[in-house]
Amino acid sequence: MFNFIKEAMSPTTRSKSSQKSELTETTTTTKQKDDNNEQEEHCVKESSCSIQPTMVALKPIKGYKITDNERSRKFGVGANSLEMLKTKAKLKFPIKDLHIYLASDGYEVTDEDYFSTLESQTLFIVAGPDAIITTDSDFEFEQLRQRSPLLKVADIIYDFMEQQPEKFSKLIAEYERKKLPQQKYDQNKTVMSIKTEHPEWFLGQEEKCHTKEEALQRRAQDRVRCYYYKTKDELTRNRLYQQNQKARQIIDSVLEKFRYLLIGCDYFSMIFNRKCEHKHEIIKQKLDEEKDDETDARAVIPNKKLKQVIKEYTARHEILDQWSVSLCTDLGDFYCQGSYSDASNNCSLQHTINPYASRENLILFQVWNLDHQIELSRTILPALIENVRQLISTPKPQCSIHKTPAIDVSVLEYFLEIFSLKNLKLVHIVCHEKSQRQNKSNGRLLCKQCHEYKIVEELMQVDYDYNPDEW
Repeated sequence: MFNFIKEAMSPTTRSKSSQKSELTETTTTTKQKDDNNEQEEHCVKESSCSIQPTMVALKPIKGYKITDNERSRKFGVGANSLEMLKTKAKLKFPIKDLHIYLASDGYEVTDEDYFSTLESQTLFIVAGPDAIITTDSDFEFEQLRQRSPLLKVADIIYDFMEQQPEKFSKLIAEYERKKLPQQKYDQNKTVMSIKTEHPEWFLGQEEKCHTKEEALQRRAQDRVRCYYYKTKDELTRNRLYQQNQKARQIIDSVLEKFRYLLIGCDYFSMIFNRKCEHKHEIIKQKLDEEKDDETDARAVIPNKKLKQVIKEYTARHEILDQWSVSLCTDLGDFYCQGSYSDASNNCSLQHTINPYASRENLILFQVWNLDHQIELSRTILPALIENVRQLISTPKPQCSIHKTPAIDVSVLEYFLEIFSLKNLKLVHIVCHEKSQRQNKSNGRLLCKQCHEYKIVEELMQVDYDYNPDEW
């Protein structure tokens, strides 16, 4: 191929007799020179035209991976364009109206220029146009839930709770009445933290967890992630999201901002971590009454650069400080905060539990709920969707505070209501009231002057314009 190009670009080679004749000639007419020049120019033009399609064909082919939404099969394919990738994907997955999505975040890839910027071995999901994409993180969490014995037990318990709530509450109350008052914690085992010190406590836990604190942090993160997946599922299944492109863009943006804020607070991993220095008010009250033994702090595995930058940003602006607190004492005691209708954080039945003490307590801790005082599905998400509807359908939507044009919904307020202890109470199952509540969401429409809008917008830019010297 390179020889062909070289030959095409070089002037035509003349014969030896022509060269000998040329040497014997002393002069060459101007007309002959012009003719030769025209011939050479014409030859170069022809060779350039013949090379052009050859150069297009030389566009490099990259290797990619494709799978379906269920991850049932995965294939490696080579392509140098989005169209070629779609063509090959249709041979592997015969979907009538096939679309290409990024497995990392679920966004659809429709632009050739954007496609060309993606790295080799990028994983794509092929699905229909209206599919709810299961991202890599969603899929991994579901796999974890299926593999974890304790999470399976939790699913069984929750099913029983939903089907027979009164019977379940009576069973738990009877169990605690008979057993828990007689139970005394083994203080030596309770303060132990490392797996080798208390191995039976770690039965059924992930191998990655080497301390009790890590295991309980993961429990907290899993619960908060469940709220994120539930929120994402309900918002993306809503008719407004599926039928209106502008609403879809706004909701996708809200979900992305939720994800950044969750990274900033490490998915509120500290709420079950007894070694978190910052304690909830209910714990401070208990500590005033009695003093608990303290345990040594352990090192935390450092986060990746972007996560660390986001965390530093949220800490700098104290966005989530008030709610980034632990719900247990240094020993690991948790106290029920009472039903949602109780304005104070005290439980009249004085429910308490220490999941750090034994594996039995750890399993029983699964039925302690993080209860939304303002309900998630009945109140918060419908209010969010209604605000999105107003934003796209009202001719001139206004911020209720500054009376200026509204451009977004109050992402931070909705975030705190869905994920944080501002709206969540840790309650024993007996104190978890299932009745419908009258509490209303505080979410609203925002303008550019709103402090909340400025903070969240700056947060979304930290990975692009972060400068350590400015901190």
